[in-house]
Amino acid sequence: MRPDVTAPPGRLGRLLAVLRERAELIGFAAFTFTVFLVALVWSLPHDLIAARAIEVATANAPVRVAFRSVELAIPNGYRFTDLRVTPTGASQPVATLSEVSVRVPLGALLTGNFRQAVVDGRTYGGDFHGWVRLAGDRASGALDARSIRLDPALAPLVPPPGRVQGTADLSLQLAGDGRTTQSSEGDVTLAVRDLALDQVSVRGFRLPDLSFPEVGAAAQVFDARLQLKELRAAGDDLRFEASGDVLLRDQLPQSVLNLRMTVEVPPDAPPALKLVSGLLPKRDPGEPPTYTVKGTIAAPVVR
Repeated sequence: MRPDVTAPPGRLGRLLAVLRERAELIGFAAFTFTVFLVALVWSLPHDLIAARAIEVATANAPVRVAFRSVELAIPNGYRFTDLRVTPTGASQPVATLSEVSVRVPLGALLTGNFRQAVVDGRTYGGDFHGWVRLAGDRASGALDARSIRLDPALAPLVPPPGRVQGTADLSLQLAGDGRTTQSSEGDVTLAVRDLALDQVSVRGFRLPDLSFPEVGAAAQVFDARLQLKELRAAGDDLRFEASGDVLLRDQLPQSVLNLRMTVEVPPDAPPALKLVSGLLPKRDPGEPPTYTVKGTIAAPVVR
Protein backbone atom coordinates (compact mmCIF):
# COMPACT_ATOMS: atom_id res chain seq x y z
CA MET A 1 0.00 0.00 0.00
CA ARG A 2 1.47 3.36 -1.12
CA PRO A 3 1.83 6.00 1.56
CA ASP A 4 0.09 9.29 1.04
CA VAL A 5 2.30 12.05 -0.42
CA THR A 6 2.61 14.79 2.12
CA ALA A 7 3.29 18.29 0.85
CA PRO A 8 6.33 20.01 2.36
CA PRO A 9 5.40 22.61 4.94
CA GLY A 10 5.33 26.33 4.09
CA ARG A 11 4.45 28.34 1.00
CA LEU A 12 6.50 26.19 -1.36
CA GLY A 13 4.64 23.10 -0.23
CA ARG A 14 1.26 24.69 -0.74
CA LEU A 15 2.32 25.90 -4.22
CA LEU A 16 3.47 22.42 -5.24
CA ALA A 17 0.21 20.95 -4.02
CA VAL A 18 -1.80 23.42 -6.13
CA LEU A 19 0.32 22.67 -9.19
CA ARG A 20 -0.24 18.92 -8.77
CA GLU A 21 -3.96 19.36 -8.41
CA ARG A 22 -4.22 21.59 -11.50
CA ALA A 23 -1.50 20.10 -13.66
CA GLU A 24 -3.91 19.17 -16.45
CA LEU A 25 -5.44 22.67 -16.55
CA ILE A 26 -2.02 24.34 -16.53
CA GLY A 27 -0.78 22.09 -19.33
CA PHE A 28 -3.84 22.88 -21.45
CA ALA A 29 -3.35 26.62 -20.84
CA ALA A 30 0.33 26.42 -21.82
CA PHE A 31 -0.55 24.51 -25.00
CA THR A 32 -3.26 27.02 -25.90
CA PHE A 33 -0.89 29.96 -25.34
CA THR A 34 1.81 28.35 -27.51
CA VAL A 35 -0.65 27.75 -30.35
CA PHE A 36 -1.91 31.33 -30.04
CA LEU A 37 1.64 32.73 -30.07
CA VAL A 38 2.62 30.68 -33.14
CA ALA A 39 -0.56 31.72 -34.94
CA LEU A 40 0.06 35.36 -34.04
CA VAL A 41 3.64 35.30 -35.28
CA TRP A 42 2.63 33.44 -38.44
CA SER A 43 -0.12 35.93 -39.29
CA LEU A 44 1.99 39.07 -38.86
CA PRO A 45 2.62 41.21 -41.98
CA HIS A 46 6.11 39.86 -42.48
CA ASP A 47 6.74 41.68 -45.75
CA LEU A 48 6.13 45.01 -43.99
CA ILE A 49 8.20 44.01 -40.96
CA ALA A 50 11.09 42.87 -43.18
CA ALA A 51 10.93 46.04 -45.26
CA ARG A 52 11.00 48.12 -42.07
CA ALA A 53 14.00 46.18 -40.74
CA ILE A 54 15.91 46.79 -43.98
CA GLU A 55 14.97 50.47 -43.88
CA VAL A 56 16.36 50.81 -40.35
CA ALA A 57 19.53 48.84 -41.16
CA THR A 58 20.32 50.90 -44.28
CA ALA A 59 19.06 54.30 -43.10
CA ASN A 60 22.45 55.99 -43.53
CA ALA A 61 23.96 53.67 -46.11
CA PRO A 62 24.68 54.78 -49.70
CA VAL A 63 22.63 51.86 -51.08
CA ARG A 64 19.02 50.73 -51.48
CA VAL A 65 17.94 47.14 -50.74
CA ALA A 66 14.88 45.48 -52.28
CA PHE A 67 13.62 41.89 -52.52
CA ARG A 68 11.16 39.81 -54.55
CA SER A 69 9.65 37.75 -51.72
CA VAL A 70 10.10 37.03 -48.03
CA GLU A 71 8.90 34.29 -45.70
CA LEU A 72 9.21 33.54 -42.01
CA ALA A 73 12.18 31.38 -41.05
CA ILE A 74 11.07 29.69 -37.82
CA PRO A 75 11.62 30.67 -35.12
CA ASN A 76 13.41 34.02 -35.31
CA GLY A 77 14.14 35.19 -38.80
CA TYR A 78 13.23 35.82 -42.42
CA ARG A 79 14.24 34.21 -45.68
CA PHE A 80 14.50 36.56 -48.66
CA THR A 81 14.67 35.60 -52.33
CA ASP A 82 16.16 37.73 -55.11
CA LEU A 83 17.54 40.41 -52.79
CA ARG A 84 19.00 43.33 -54.79
CA VAL A 85 21.51 45.97 -53.64
CA THR A 86 21.49 49.21 -55.67
CA PRO A 87 23.68 52.31 -55.08
CA THR A 88 21.75 55.46 -54.27
CA GLY A 89 21.04 57.33 -57.49
CA ALA A 90 21.61 54.29 -59.72
CA SER A 91 18.97 52.30 -61.56
CA GLN A 92 20.71 48.92 -61.84
CA PRO A 93 21.73 46.74 -58.86
CA VAL A 94 25.41 46.00 -58.28
CA ALA A 95 24.63 42.75 -56.41
CA THR A 96 21.81 40.20 -56.54
CA LEU A 97 21.60 37.56 -53.82
CA SER A 98 19.62 34.42 -54.71
CA GLU A 99 18.62 33.62 -51.14
CA VAL A 100 19.35 35.35 -47.83
CA SER A 101 18.30 34.27 -44.36
CA VAL A 102 18.38 36.93 -41.63
CA ARG A 103 17.97 35.88 -38.02
CA VAL A 104 17.49 38.26 -35.09
CA PRO A 105 16.77 37.77 -31.37
CA LEU A 106 13.15 36.63 -30.90
CA GLY A 107 12.35 39.69 -28.78
CA ALA A 108 13.52 41.99 -31.57
CA LEU A 109 11.32 40.11 -34.05
CA LEU A 110 8.24 40.76 -31.89
CA THR A 111 9.04 44.39 -31.01
CA GLY A 112 10.63 45.56 -34.28
CA ASN A 113 13.75 46.81 -32.44
CA PHE A 114 16.43 45.39 -34.74
CA ARG A 115 19.94 45.96 -33.36
CA GLN A 116 21.77 42.79 -34.37
CA ALA A 117 21.38 39.98 -36.86
CA VAL A 118 23.05 36.91 -38.33
CA VAL A 119 22.90 36.39 -42.09
CA ASP A 120 23.64 33.51 -44.43
CA GLY A 121 22.65 32.63 -47.96
CA ARG A 122 23.58 31.77 -51.53
CA THR A 123 24.68 33.95 -54.42
CA TYR A 124 26.54 33.58 -57.73
CA GLY A 125 27.06 29.86 -57.22
CA GLY A 126 28.62 30.24 -53.75
CA ASP A 127 27.50 30.83 -50.19
CA PHE A 128 28.15 33.36 -47.43
CA HIS A 129 27.76 33.84 -43.70
CA GLY A 130 28.03 36.97 -41.58
CA TRP A 131 26.66 39.17 -38.83
CA VAL A 132 25.87 42.84 -38.19
CA ARG A 133 25.42 44.78 -34.96
CA LEU A 134 24.18 48.32 -34.28
CA ALA A 135 25.38 50.26 -31.21
CA GLY A 136 24.26 53.87 -31.05
CA ASP A 137 25.29 55.53 -34.32
CA ARG A 138 27.90 52.87 -35.07
CA ALA A 139 27.50 49.66 -37.01
CA SER A 140 29.89 46.74 -37.22
CA GLY A 141 29.80 43.50 -39.13
CA ALA A 142 31.67 40.65 -40.74
CA LEU A 143 31.17 38.56 -43.86
CA ASP A 144 32.77 35.38 -45.19
CA ALA A 145 31.91 34.37 -48.75
CA ARG A 146 33.12 31.20 -50.44
CA SER A 147 33.22 29.97 -54.06
CA ILE A 148 31.67 33.10 -55.59
CA ARG A 149 31.66 33.02 -59.42
CA LEU A 150 33.11 36.27 -60.73
CA ASP A 151 31.51 36.16 -64.19
CA PRO A 152 27.93 36.93 -63.02
CA ALA A 153 29.08 38.89 -59.96
CA LEU A 154 31.12 41.41 -61.98
CA ALA A 155 28.89 41.52 -65.06
CA PRO A 156 27.27 44.86 -64.01
CA LEU A 157 30.74 46.43 -63.73
CA VAL A 158 32.45 45.05 -66.85
CA PRO A 159 31.28 46.53 -70.18
CA PRO A 160 30.33 43.85 -72.74
CA PRO A 161 31.67 41.84 -74.41
CA GLY A 162 34.28 41.73 -71.65
CA ARG A 163 34.21 38.94 -69.09
CA VAL A 164 36.06 38.32 -65.85
CA GLN A 165 35.95 34.66 -64.86
CA GLY A 166 37.14 32.82 -61.78
CA THR A 167 36.07 31.77 -58.31
CA ALA A 168 36.63 34.00 -55.27
CA ASP A 169 36.70 33.74 -51.49
CA LEU A 170 36.18 36.98 -49.57
CA SER A 171 36.59 37.82 -45.88
CA LEU A 172 35.42 41.23 -44.69
CA GLN A 173 35.25 42.96 -41.30
CA LEU A 174 34.03 46.57 -41.14
CA ALA A 175 32.79 49.10 -38.61
CA GLY A 176 31.53 52.65 -39.12
CA ASP A 177 28.57 55.01 -38.95
CA GLY A 178 27.42 54.17 -42.49
CA ARG A 179 27.21 57.78 -43.67
CA THR A 180 30.12 57.85 -46.10
CA THR A 181 32.90 55.64 -47.44
CA GLN A 182 35.27 57.69 -45.23
CA SER A 183 33.72 56.63 -41.93
CA SER A 184 34.64 52.93 -41.97
CA GLU A 185 37.50 50.84 -40.63
CA GLY A 186 38.27 47.17 -40.97
CA ASP A 187 40.10 44.44 -42.88
CA VAL A 188 39.56 42.78 -46.25
CA THR A 189 41.16 39.66 -47.71
CA LEU A 190 40.49 38.18 -51.14
CA ALA A 191 41.60 34.98 -52.84
CA VAL A 192 40.73 34.20 -56.47
CA ARG A 193 41.26 30.92 -58.27
CA ASP A 194 41.57 30.55 -62.06
CA LEU A 195 41.14 34.26 -62.82
CA ALA A 196 40.70 34.98 -66.54
CA LEU A 197 40.20 38.33 -68.29
CA ASP A 198 38.55 38.01 -71.69
CA GLN A 199 38.01 41.05 -73.95
CA VAL A 200 38.14 43.46 -71.01
CA SER A 201 38.50 47.17 -71.79
CA VAL A 202 39.64 49.98 -69.49
CA ARG A 203 38.67 53.51 -70.57
CA GLY A 204 38.22 52.26 -74.13
CA PHE A 205 41.58 50.46 -74.24
CA ARG A 206 41.36 46.72 -74.86
CA LEU A 207 43.50 44.71 -72.44
CA PRO A 208 45.22 41.52 -73.58
CA ASP A 209 43.46 38.36 -72.49
CA LEU A 210 45.13 37.16 -69.30
CA SER A 211 44.84 34.24 -66.91
CA PHE A 212 46.19 33.67 -63.40
CA PRO A 213 45.92 30.41 -61.45
CA GLU A 214 45.84 32.30 -58.14
CA VAL A 215 45.38 35.91 -57.07
CA GLY A 216 45.62 37.13 -53.47
CA ALA A 217 44.96 40.51 -51.88
CA ALA A 218 44.85 41.96 -48.37
CA ALA A 219 43.83 45.48 -47.37
CA GLN A 220 43.00 47.54 -44.31
CA VAL A 221 40.45 50.36 -44.16
CA PHE A 222 40.69 53.17 -41.63
CA ASP A 223 39.22 56.67 -41.69
CA ALA A 224 39.33 57.82 -45.32
CA ARG A 225 42.17 55.55 -46.39
CA LEU A 226 42.41 52.06 -47.79
CA GLN A 227 45.85 50.58 -47.30
CA LEU A 228 46.55 47.91 -49.88
CA LYS A 229 48.97 45.69 -48.00
CA GLU A 230 49.47 43.23 -50.82
CA LEU A 231 48.13 42.30 -54.24
CA ARG A 232 49.78 39.42 -56.06
CA ALA A 233 48.95 37.78 -59.38
CA ALA A 234 51.28 35.42 -61.23
CA GLY A 235 50.56 33.72 -64.55
CA ASP A 236 52.47 32.27 -67.47
CA ASP A 237 52.50 35.60 -69.33
CA LEU A 238 52.55 38.18 -66.53
CA ARG A 239 53.59 38.66 -62.93
CA PHE A 240 51.99 41.56 -61.07
CA GLU A 241 52.41 42.95 -57.54
CA ALA A 242 51.04 46.14 -55.96
CA SER A 243 50.82 47.89 -52.60
CA GLY A 244 50.11 51.37 -51.31
CA ASP A 245 47.23 53.66 -50.35
CA VAL A 246 43.89 54.72 -51.78
CA LEU A 247 42.33 57.91 -50.39
CA LEU A 248 38.62 57.09 -50.43
CA ARG A 249 35.99 59.48 -51.76
CA ASP A 250 32.20 59.19 -51.53
CA GLN A 251 32.23 58.71 -55.31
CA LEU A 252 34.60 55.73 -55.49
CA PRO A 253 35.86 56.43 -59.05
CA GLN A 254 37.23 59.73 -57.70
CA SER A 255 39.30 58.03 -54.98
CA VAL A 256 42.96 59.12 -55.11
CA LEU A 257 45.66 56.52 -55.83
CA ASN A 258 49.14 56.31 -54.38
CA LEU A 259 50.34 52.83 -55.35
CA ARG A 260 53.59 51.11 -56.12
CA MET A 261 53.44 48.23 -58.58
CA THR A 262 55.76 45.75 -60.24
CA VAL A 263 54.97 44.33 -63.69
CA GLU A 264 57.12 41.55 -65.14
CA VAL A 265 56.54 40.31 -68.70
CA PRO A 266 58.64 37.32 -69.86
CA PRO A 267 60.45 37.47 -73.21
CA ASP A 268 58.18 34.78 -74.70
CA ALA A 269 54.94 36.59 -73.81
CA PRO A 270 52.27 37.01 -76.53
CA PRO A 271 52.76 40.02 -78.85
CA ALA A 272 49.66 41.82 -77.51
CA LEU A 273 51.04 41.70 -73.98
CA LYS A 274 54.47 42.90 -75.12
CA LEU A 275 52.76 45.81 -76.84
CA VAL A 276 51.01 46.82 -73.61
CA SER A 277 54.22 46.50 -71.60
CA GLY A 278 55.85 48.79 -74.16
CA LEU A 279 53.39 51.52 -73.19
CA LEU A 280 54.70 51.55 -69.62
CA PRO A 281 57.34 54.14 -68.68
CA LYS A 282 60.79 53.10 -69.90
CA ARG A 283 63.30 51.64 -67.49
CA ASP A 284 67.06 51.44 -67.92
CA PRO A 285 68.56 47.97 -68.55
CA GLY A 286 68.84 46.11 -65.25
CA GLU A 287 66.46 48.51 -63.48
CA PRO A 288 63.55 46.68 -61.78
CA PRO A 289 60.16 47.04 -63.52
CA THR A 290 58.65 49.03 -60.66
CA TYR A 291 56.21 51.89 -61.21
CA THR A 292 54.04 54.32 -59.25
CA VAL A 293 50.34 54.80 -59.90
CA LYS A 294 48.86 58.23 -59.17
CA GLY A 295 45.67 60.01 -60.16
CA THR A 296 42.25 58.51 -59.43
CA ILE A 297 40.57 55.16 -59.96
CA ALA A 298 38.70 56.67 -62.91
CA ALA A 299 41.88 58.23 -64.39
CA PRO A 300 45.05 56.49 -63.16
CA VAL A 301 48.48 57.76 -64.18
CA VAL A 302 51.47 55.38 -64.31
CA ARG A 303 54.97 56.77 -63.80
